[in-house]
Amino acid sequence: MVAQADGGFQHKVVVLTGAGTGIGREMALAFSARGARVAIAARRVALLEETAELCVQQTGHRPLVLEADVTDEGAVDRMIDGTVAHYGALDFAVSNAASPGKDSFIWEQTLENWDQTLATNLTAQMLVARAALRHMMPKRRGAIVLFSSTAAHQVFPRKSHYNASKYAVFALTRTLAKEAGAYGIRANCVVPGATRTELLENYIERIASERGIAAAEVEAELASDAALGRVVTPSEVAEVALFLCSDASSGVTGQAINVCGGSVFE
Repeated sequence: MVAQADGGFQHKVVVLTGAGTGIGREMALAFSARGARVAIAARRVALLEETAELCVQQTGHRPLVLEADVTDEGAVDRMIDGTVAHYGALDFAVSNAASPGKDSFIWEQTLENWDQTLATNLTAQMLVARAALRHMMPKRRGAIVLFSSTAAHQVFPRKSHYNASKYAVFALTRTLAKEAGAYGIRANCVVPGATRTELLENYIERIASERGIAAAEVEAELASDAALGRVVTPSEVAEVALFLCSDASSGVTGQAINVCGGSVFE
């Protein structure tokens, strides 16, 4: 069992989207280990149950499992309202759910692919923030953490839909910080680089297959501009999200924090 450490999270309530795998799962474990009351949400309930069981095994705490399609306005409202109904409060909302969409050059881009990607990566983050604010504003406290990607800085070909959606999150974060600051609510953005998740592994395998090279070569290329010379881990990203919710970041809002191993962007 993971040792419990407070860090300002004892009895605090956090809702996490995209918590079935990868960074979302690591955040669930990290918040749970620090004594927070955690609600985890995603479309794939079986994966959420795996996350919940890992939390029980490693921290002794079972999170609230909520099935939710974050592109559905009503589902997001029910997710947030359900968290508050179950725990009696909401302190932090972390919007991590994302979709890579289907890679295509702009001249091949379909409106369906474009709209679906922006719905998950951008509109859903607004919906999560909006629903959370309705509960946080009367209490005049809270923290919202959105997720972008270094693809917003260093764009990838055939990913106009993904690159654009992730860049727009910066503006959404700053607007949230401006509007909610008067209510004591902070909003920040985590910007992961290449992170060792199932999503990255699938991307690496596909690119390697297309180019007829080994997957290790593709990963090496992704890590080549990082000062650390490697991709980051989900737990490293999760720790930054925790910092942005913690009292240690009480003076931090409207910021986009890169977690990319020291990659340099033009």
